[in-house]
Amino acid sequence: MYATFTSTCIVILAVALMMPAMAAQDTPQAKGPRILFLTKSQGFEHSSIAQKDGKPSVADITLAKIAKEIGATLVSTKNADQINAANLKNYDLVIFYTQGDLALDSKDGGSNIGATGEADLVEWVKKGGRFMGFHSASDTFHTPAGGEVTPYLKMVGGEFTSHGGQFEGAVKVVDPSHPAVAAIPAGYKPMEEWYLFHNFNTGSIHVLAILDPGEARVKQADKYNIPNYPIIWVNAVGDGKVYFNAIGHREDFWEKDPVFHKSVVDAIAWLMAKGKEGTEPNFDQVVPKEIPKK
Repeated sequence: MYATFTSTCIVILAVALMMPAMAAQDTPQAKGPRILFLTKSQGFEHSSIAQKDGKPSVADITLAKIAKEIGATLVSTKNADQINAANLKNYDLVIFYTQGDLALDSKDGGSNIGATGEADLVEWVKKGGRFMGFHSASDTFHTPAGGEVTPYLKMVGGEFTSHGGQFEGAVKVVDPSHPAVAAIPAGYKPMEEWYLFHNFNTGSIHVLAILDPGEARVKQADKYNIPNYPIIWVNAVGDGKVYFNAIGHREDFWEKDPVFHKSVVDAIAWLMAKGKEGTEPNFDQVVPKEIPKK
């Protein structure tokens, strides 16, 4: 099923790795994907994206390395006003590690998104853009009380609701043939701050991996005594594609987790490949409704 676009992904990466080492520093005319990485946080700013003493964040540094590895151009910013119809035309892939209402002022000093920014982003994806979200990208543009799910969160595919204390959770791949999760091995149990979600776009998203909270069902029963639930998924939006990974709270994921690093490379390759194979809705088929028996 994935043979065609898997081959395409391999070709993309093979060509990218042959490009000059400074490709990530080139102008937007570079041959690899042009990537915009936004990290504005209206409320809580994660340490992984905090820029201290004017230096790039841990996530900035890691994505710069990945961009160099695949021959991409990367622009990292906290200025949400970069999300507009005119500027989005300069990019092939937009990555969000954001938080809150991007139209409001933030302590990180990033500029606010314009009045049409959210709509411009969703429309850009519908027309063939590629979007990748990490962790608190699901804690962005929340659904108003009593209102409809925001267009942004419909596109992302799920909305953050809360989390408990950090613990080692089992990430279980439910579509092992999908190239975006090829690097995630059986038995992968990273220490993380595991988000809980609601407003899943169940009729649209293709779930790639679910979280088994394991012992947290007892130790943090008020949060995690629930069936296994989606933690990595993809979505087709018009002619565009979306990838979301709830992992990324901890700095060590960005700094030194080879599984996470490779999964980001694989996800970018899948996103940039033509076609929408691997986005077929599968929520009802792979997400359990009961807590697994011991």
